[in-house]
Amino acid sequence: MRHWDWSLPSGHTTFLGYASETAASMVMLAPITGLPWQAAAITLTGAAAAGAVHDLREGTTTGTLTTRALSWLTAASWASWALATAPLTSTGWATGLGLAAVGIAANASATRSESTRSERKRLLKLRRESVGILRDWEDRMKRVARVENCVGKDVQHWPGKVGYTVEIDLPSGGTTADDLNGYGPKFAADLRLADGCGVEIFPGANRGTILIEVTLKDVISEDIPYPEDFSELTLTERFPFGLHRNGQEAMGSLCNDCGILIGETDAGKTNTLRVVTGQLARMPDALIWAIDITGGGVALPWITPWATEGLASAPVVDWIAHTEDEARLMLKMAGEIIAARKAGYQQLMREKKTDNKLPLSHEIPGIVIITDETASLPFDVKEMLDKVAEEGRAMRVRNLVCGLRATQDVVTATMKIQAKWRVGMTVSDAEELAYLFPGYIKIDPKDAPVAGAGWTMHTRLGPKKPTAMKVWRLVDELTDKICAATAARRPKLDQLSASVESGAHYPQRWARTLPDLYKGQQLTESAQHAIDNAGEIIDASTLLASAPAPAGSAGTTPAAPAASVPQGFEGFGGAAELFAAVNASLDPTAGLIAVPAAPVPAAVPQTAPLPRPARPVDPREKGWELLAAAGETGYTPKALHDMLKQLLGDATPAPRTVGGWLSKWAEEGKAIKDDSGQYTRYIAREAAAQQPSTTPAEPAGTALPEGLDGALVLQAVDLIVSTQFGSTSMLQRKLRIGFALAETLMDFLHHRNIVGPSDGSTAREIRVSTDDLEVVRMTLADELGFTARDLAAMGLAVAAASHTKE
Repeated sequence: MRHWDWSLPSGHTTFLGYASETAASMVMLAPITGLPWQAAAITLTGAAAAGAVHDLREGTTTGTLTTRALSWLTAASWASWALATAPLTSTGWATGLGLAAVGIAANASATRSESTRSERKRLLKLRRESVGILRDWEDRMKRVARVENCVGKDVQHWPGKVGYTVEIDLPSGGTTADDLNGYGPKFAADLRLADGCGVEIFPGANRGTILIEVTLKDVISEDIPYPEDFSELTLTERFPFGLHRNGQEAMGSLCNDCGILIGETDAGKTNTLRVVTGQLARMPDALIWAIDITGGGVALPWITPWATEGLASAPVVDWIAHTEDEARLMLKMAGEIIAARKAGYQQLMREKKTDNKLPLSHEIPGIVIITDETASLPFDVKEMLDKVAEEGRAMRVRNLVCGLRATQDVVTATMKIQAKWRVGMTVSDAEELAYLFPGYIKIDPKDAPVAGAGWTMHTRLGPKKPTAMKVWRLVDELTDKICAATAARRPKLDQLSASVESGAHYPQRWARTLPDLYKGQQLTESAQHAIDNAGEIIDASTLLASAPAPAGSAGTTPAAPAASVPQGFEGFGGAAELFAAVNASLDPTAGLIAVPAAPVPAAVPQTAPLPRPARPVDPREKGWELLAAAGETGYTPKALHDMLKQLLGDATPAPRTVGGWLSKWAEEGKAIKDDSGQYTRYIAREAAAQQPSTTPAEPAGTALPEGLDGALVLQAVDLIVSTQFGSTSMLQRKLRIGFALAETLMDFLHHRNIVGPSDGSTAREIRVSTDDLEVVRMTLADELGFTARDLAAMGLAVAAASHTKE
C-alpha cells in the first residue's frame, strides 16, 4: 500500500500517513485476525499523543496542531467502530473514505498556512523581545551614560542569537557618538557580559543616531579555522583575515594603504601575519617581498614547500631580506621601481583612465613589502621604508610593518601616518595601543582576552575605531596547501620594474639568501637551479658598496673640471665660480681661459659605499639623559616634556608618552618616584647614588678598573645574583651601559669570585647564591665606602637596614 505523508511540506513526520494505513489495514484484516476494537483505539490514540508532543516541540501553531490531533482521533474512532462491527458494509467503507477526504483537505490547508503562521508567531515574539530591549537601553543610557530622553528605534538580531544591534536616537542638545567613547566596558558590566563579549558604539545614519552592537555569545575565545578556500583574490579589493564578534568578516587592505600589525609575545601576531600572507598568496596581481633580519622566519613557511620539500612549483614569497644589507638592496630597488613606473606606465594609466594610479594585473603586479620586527632595523632602513610608504601608493608599492610594541622606536611617525589599516593584538596593558590608536585610549583588554584576538581599524574604509575581532587560525598543513594551490598563479616582476639599476642584482636574490637560510639542507632541483644559474654570487654589502653614489654626493666624478683661479685672484670671494661661469659662456671651440695649473688633487675613487645616514636623537634616550643629569632634583612629567620640547621641537612625543617612560623607569627600578610634593617627581637612581656628598670619589677599600664606579658594581651584583643569570648583554641592557663597560664589569665580578670566567657568548656561571646576596652586597659596600644612605638611594633598602644593624 502507498505511504502517505500529509504534512511533508512543513517537515512533520509521516505518522499521519501511517495512521491512515494502520486504520484501513486493521479493518480489512479484522475478519481473519479477530482483532478487538480496543486494539485500534489504543494504537492510534498513542500515535496521536506522540504526534502532538512532536508538534509542540517543533513550535507548531495551535491551529495546525489541533487539525492534526483531530485527524488522529477521527482515524482512531472510525477504526475502533469498524473493528467492533466487522465485516463492514459498503456504507461503512464509504463513511471511512469520506472522513479520509475531509482529513486530507484539512491537513493540506493547515500545512500550507503553517509557514506563514510560524513566521508571524516568531516575528510577534521577536517584536515583544525587541520592545523590551529598546526600553532597557533607554533606561541604561540614562543610568550609565547620564544621557536622558534617548529613543530606541529598532533592534536587529544577529544569526544564531550571537547578539544584536540597537539603533538609538540621541536627545537634542548636541550629544554625539564620540561623547560615548569609553562607555562600552561600562555597558558590558551593566549587562553582566562575560569576557569575550562586549558592547561597541558606532555612528548611525546621521550624527544624532548611534548603533550599539551587543555581543551575547563569546565567539572570540574559540579558535576559528582558516577557511579552506584557495580561489583567486585581487589586491585592488579588501580581503578578509578573521571575524568580528558580530560574525562579519574583518577586512584588510594593502593596495592604496600601508598597514601596521602590533602584537606582544604569544599574542598571535605570527599567525595573523601568516593569514595575511596566505591571502596575498591567492592574489595573482600581488608580488610579496619580506624583510626579517632576525632569521627570515616571516617568510620561511612560504618558501620551504618550494625550497626543500618540493610541494610547490614556485615560492610564494618572491624575495627575502634576512640581513640589513639585503634589506637596503631590496628597498633601494623598490624606490627605483616607484620612479620607473611613474614615467614608464604613463600612457597605460591614461588609456585606462585610472587617475594616475597603476592598473594591476598578473603581468604588472603590485608589490607588498612585509617587514617583521621593525625595532631591530637600523635607522637608515626605517627611513627607506618611510620613503616607500610616502611615494609608492600610486605605483602600488606598499608595506606592512610588524612589531612587538606600539612605540615610536618600533613604528615611526611616517609609518603610522601612512598606515590607514592598523591591527593591534591582545595586550596585557591597554596603554600599549594608545600610540597605535590615538584618541581611543580606553580599550578594554577583556574584549579580546585570548591569543589570536585583537582590534582592527581602517581610518579610511572602516571600521574607523578599534573593533574587536578574532583572526583565523592557520596551521602548517594549510600553509602547505596554500603554497601548492597558489604557486602556479604567482606573478613575476614586470620587465620595466626589473630593468631598473638595481634590477641587475634581482635574479641573484635566491643565490644570496637560500644558502644562509637552509644551511646544510638539501634543496630541491628548482631551488638549486635558481642558485646555479645566478652567476657569480655576490653578497648584498658588496653590491651596495659598488653601486654608483647619487649625483652630487661624495665620491662622484664632477661633470666638468673645476676652473682654477689665476694667481692674484685667490682672495676674491667667489673667484672660482666666476671663472667657471666665464668658461661655460665661451664658444666651445674657443677653448678655456688659460690659467696657471692648479695642484692636482688626490685621485677620487669612482665608486663609494652607500652612505649610511646618522641615527637621529632618540627622544626616549634623550629623556633619560636629562633625568640622569638632573641629579636628585629630578623632573616632573610636564617639566621633562617641556625640556624635550625645547631640544627636539616637533619630534617630541606627546606628554602622555613621556609620563609613560617615567612610570616604566620607576617600575624597572631605574628611577625613584617621589610623591611627597604637590606633583609627582622622578629621580634617576644612578644620579642619586652618585651624589658627591655621600660617595667618595675614590673608594678606600677596593681599587676599581677605569670606567667603573662603586654604585654600578653594587647594582650589577644585585641584578646578577638575584636573577642567577650571568649575561653580559643583559647587564648592558638593564644598566644602559656600553658592551665594553659591561664586559669590564663582568671581569671585575669574576675577579671577586661572584661570576665564573668568560665562555664565549654563553652566560657566565653564578658563584653566589641568592641566600648569600645580602652578605656579599654588604661586604662590597663596606669596601667601596658606601653608607646606608647611599644604599637606600640605589634601591637597596633591605641591604641598608641590615648594614645599619651590624
